[in-house]
Amino acid sequence: MDPEPRVLSPVPAATLRREAGGHDDGPFPHHLGLTVSRVEWRTDITARSRGTSRGPVCAVPAEVRLRLLHAEHTIRLAKEVPAGGCLAREVLAHERRHAELNRRTLRDAAAELRIALRAWANSVEMFAPDVATAAQLMQEDLSRALEPALARLRAAREEGHAAIDTAEEYRRLGRVCPTDQRRLRAALRVQ
Repeated sequence: MDPEPRVLSPVPAATLRREAGGHDDGPFPHHLGLTVSRVEWRTDITARSRGTSRGPVCAVPAEVRLRLLHAEHTIRLAKEVPAGGCLAREVLAHERRHAELNRRTLRDAAAELRIALRAWANSVEMFAPDVATAAQLMQEDLSRALEPALARLRAAREEGHAAIDTAEEYRRLGRVCPTDQRRLRAALRVQ
């Protein structure tokens, strides 16, 4: 499930900076926009087993379901950015590039996770004292099997966001829309 990101009401630039974990001592101390993405995943395993009801069992997955989704995907601009103006459009376009990267990497990860899930389901057998324990062991084993794909998702996002958030891009955002820039600087000085 991957709906379009929601654009939330503006908040102060200082709030965006705190939410992003930023500092105000760098060359670009103000956050004019912020895209937040939180991905969740869940698996459901139904196990089929052979063995006695009281003794050890050999369990295999009968059905496995994976759900990967954007639990949160939002864009927010700083309230100091003049609403509806040239700069707001530029900052929103910048944040939408982050959102599109989030959506693309989620789609790529979903495809990779489906492949990993099928390979895992076709090869796993769990020996355990009972079916419930076997199902729990399968869940833990599946988490380990999927982690490399999830790690690649995190790495692709980190690399992609770094490619968007360059010093050159921040300088560009600091030069465009001169009238809005003057209004922005005045609003930031008032704080």
